[in-house]
Amino acid sequence: MKPLSHRAMRHKLQLVLGMTLLGAACQGPAATVEVINWNTYHLFDHKAKLEEAKGWLAEEAPDLLALQEVLHIDEAGLRELALSWGHEHAVMHKERGYPVALTSTAPIEVVERRVKGFHHGYLHARTHGVDVFVVHFWPTKVGEAGEVAEVAARLVREGREVLVVGDFNGKIRFDEDYLLERGFAEERDGEVYFDYRLTDAFLDRGFKELVSEHSPSDLYTFGAPALIPRWANTLEEVYERRRRIDFIFASAGLAERCLGAHVDTNDDRVGQYSDHYPVLCTLKLQGLSASD
Repeated sequence: MKPLSHRAMRHKLQLVLGMTLLGAACQGPAATVEVINWNTYHLFDHKAKLEEAKGWLAEEAPDLLALQEVLHIDEAGLRELALSWGHEHAVMHKERGYPVALTSTAPIEVVERRVKGFHHGYLHARTHGVDVFVVHFWPTKVGEAGEVAEVAARLVREGREVLVVGDFNGKIRFDEDYLLERGFAEERDGEVYFDYRLTDAFLDRGFKELVSEHSPSDLYTFGAPALIPRWANTLEEVYERRRRIDFIFASAGLAERCLGAHVDTNDDRVGQYSDHYPVLCTLKLQGLSASD
């Protein structure tokens, strides 16, 4: 066999390089995105547990972090804080009251900061190619959920992928056996009754709640030892309050590419930092090839 000429060798190398670049382009950016949703309990007990929480977040290294009750800080301060867990991008929906916030490893485009007509309000932003709503609903204002759900559903109809995450302050029908057993039922006209409207607003529009889909035995996101001593006297009182009120809802197509979701209920760590536990999920934002 004759050795390849210099021109032929160069052509072959260009072909190999071209195929390599084409393969990389087809794969696109990172295949998975790690998401954490967490009500921070006044920014981790009024910053008393902030250093510990920062350490945990740095260990988890999420790509996307949604937060509620982000007190004692403005947006510039949040951007600086987010660097400690590796996020160069951070936004808040307001800087007074009970803000919600979003931090990310990717640039964030703010679509809407909604306050008017809501008790706390919500943030609508885009990052990692996903529309993200960070919410903190008021328990008795069920219309808030319906309004967000309708906006989110419209985006899905337009072909967008959507996440709705936050503290919903409401029950979900998948937990009914647990709620009944633990005495969380209400009574209406002598009948046992559960008000699911804050979460049904999304289920009825085709959204999937990811922990319900992947870890149905994770039945509480609220009721951590951090409640002691201000809001509870004993662990028994804490246990009595435990239920799910924090959720990650995904549009149906995005939910199909969820690789897992769960609640971290480690009382030795996260349970000391906030009265809510963090909710985590892993999403595959780009499909892999058949060979993968």
